Amino acid sequence: MSAPEKIAALRRLLAGGAAPSPVAGRVLRTGLPGIDDATGGLPLGAVTEVVCAAPSCGGHLLLGRLLAATRARRERIALIDAGDCFDPESFPADLLAHLVWVRCPGPVSRALQAADLLARDANLAVVVLDLRLASAAELRRTPGPLWYRLQRAVEPADLALVIETPFAVVPCARVRLELTVSHDATALGRARAELAARLSPVLQRHRLRAAV
Repeated sequence: MSAPEKIAALRRLLAGGAAPSPVAGRVLRTGLPGIDDATGGLPLGAVTEVVCAAPSCGGHLLLGRLLAATRARRERIALIDAGDCFDPESFPADLLAHLVWVRCPGPVSRALQAADLLARDANLAVVVLDLRLASAAELRRTPGPLWYRLQRAVEPADLALVIETPFAVVPCARVRLELTVSHDATALGRARAELAARLSPVLQRHRLRAAV
């Protein structure tokens, strides 16, 4: 980069302009072997779809692990709670201090708009869009351009966008993981960390970043 280009970039940063482009191949390690061993972690600057195909299959456990991972890195995480089902009392207060919780019941399009806005926030490391309780009919009616708009919003950013869905529906997901096994009643007596460590999502898609 030449001196004039460096000065122009510095001016953009001081003026609150675009953040530096993310490094290709960067990932956020989750601490979950079932994810990190399969994909290396959640890709930054990309969309990851987590299909929660069975009841009580671990979507909430995954969120807890992301809270812990970002807390350890002193980063911020946002949750767009489209089903209004997040229970903050089920987590230690220390894991919530860095969480931006957006309660967004209503049409899926409203939740997508919130995700589009937060995906452009340079202060966030992870944005989770929880659509697990959205109706199948509404998800299928969601126009493709709305999903691709999210992809375009997150590509220049240095964050991971995770969309939890009840079935595969996000066409622009670079990584798609599927949780298919429900926890039984005995899970109630086990530690959350133990249950999270046992999550074994099935890797359905892993697209490499296109060369530029």
